[in-house]
Amino acid sequence: MSYNILEDSESNLLEVLAFIQTQYPYYIKDKLEDSYSNIKYSVQMIQKSLSGIIDIEELYKVIIFDVLIGNSDRHHSNFAIISKGTIYKTPENMLDIYFDYKMSPLYDNGSSLCAYEDNNDIGIFFKDKMKFESLINTKSKSAIGWENERPIRHFELLKKLKDNFYSQTIKYIEKIKDNINENNIESILNEFDNDIINDNMKKLLRLYILERRKRMLEIYNLKDEV
Repeated sequence: MSYNILEDSESNLLEVLAFIQTQYPYYIKDKLEDSYSNIKYSVQMIQKSLSGIIDIEELYKVIIFDVLIGNSDRHHSNFAIISKGTIYKTPENMLDIYFDYKMSPLYDNGSSLCAYEDNNDIGIFFKDKMKFESLINTKSKSAIGWENERPIRHFELLKKLKDNFYSQTIKYIEKIKDNINENNIESILNEFDNDIINDNMKKLLRLYILERRKRMLEIYNLKDEV
């Protein structure tokens, strides 16, 4: 279904896996690791694979979005690059193809937003602070690692981004600060009937997103005004 993202027949959807395997011919997709260098699937591996293909800030934006929603499954086939080729003539009157690349809209975000919590057990998170902390932090891990550390907790990965790419990422955190608030979350949740998302799950999702937002702002030393 992700191929429905394409706007026309001249565009192609290329999973990030294709770029990783070009840069790392011995990459084992089932292990998310290059068997030759022992480099793991990580920010650094993806950066190197997409260097010169897209503005690498687009990768950071994907990671920040995943931190916000707690997505644990952004593996190499769960995001992609859209390519579109243009045929032109060179000064030597030879035909050549120029490829325009851009990050595709994100898809397959299902492993996020408390997706695996049993509706019958949601009440425990409102009573037990340790259970809620586990949901928010302890069990919240990114498929994308950092150097050879994977899996890594989402907020630990965000700290790495902040420490190493602050100037390239702060604007996305500021957008979360400005646009993610209780009223906006409430408005989105109210779009869903209770037979799709029940009241308890809606309550949990409000707490979940607001708490994740709060911690993201704290990492970037931004004042929380919610």
